[in-house]
Amino acid sequence: MTTVFDLDGVLSRADTMATLVFARLRSRPWLVLPVAALAVTAALAPAAGSLRPRCNRVIVHVVLSGVSEAAYARLAVRTAQGLAARPDNVRPEVLTALRRAWADGSGVVTTATEHALAAAYLDALGVGGMPLLASRFRFSARGPRFADHNVGERKVETLEAMRPGAIADTLYTDSASDLPLARRSRRTVLVDAGPRSTREFSRHGIPFEALGG
Repeated sequence: MTTVFDLDGVLSRADTMATLVFARLRSRPWLVLPVAALAVTAALAPAAGSLRPRCNRVIVHVVLSGVSEAAYARLAVRTAQGLAARPDNVRPEVLTALRRAWADGSGVVTTATEHALAAAYLDALGVGGMPLLASRFRFSARGPRFADHNVGERKVETLEAMRPGAIADTLYTDSASDLPLARRSRRTVLVDAGPRSTREFSRHGIPFEALGG
């Protein structure tokens, strides 16, 4: 049995990577306008396409320019703990499902969020050590760059590498970027999904249950 959870929009109503980026951006206000332009482009792009993740990568690269791995790790923990402390940041029924899957060993979290940030957030929710598939950074003097962006079809590849032949019994997601995973799932639950994502799942003939939204 495998239960797969997306992170942003599902386990965290606030986007974890965006929250970290905005925290860093407060000390670099001169970047607000170019970042805002990229964010608008990403928001208007199709969730299942390549433009949105490409814009999001550029935003991260620009805002975290020059940040060391140690400094990033501290920022990731602060961000994760702050989000987990918000009483309304995750639906109680989703958190219950997550903790049940953590306890019985069926759960996997797969996310485009960077690994250290996602792991710190899961720790703060009390499910540390849960199998986690996430994006990875490579650090240099210029700061972090994505070495692996776990989004779209890449989520299928990383799940297959972790659990060969795995078919998710249940997928919790909010985004049409997870359509490739949904096609390999027996049951899909859309958590607080927006109209665009709901339409995309319907258009592609993927049956789903809606939770909120």
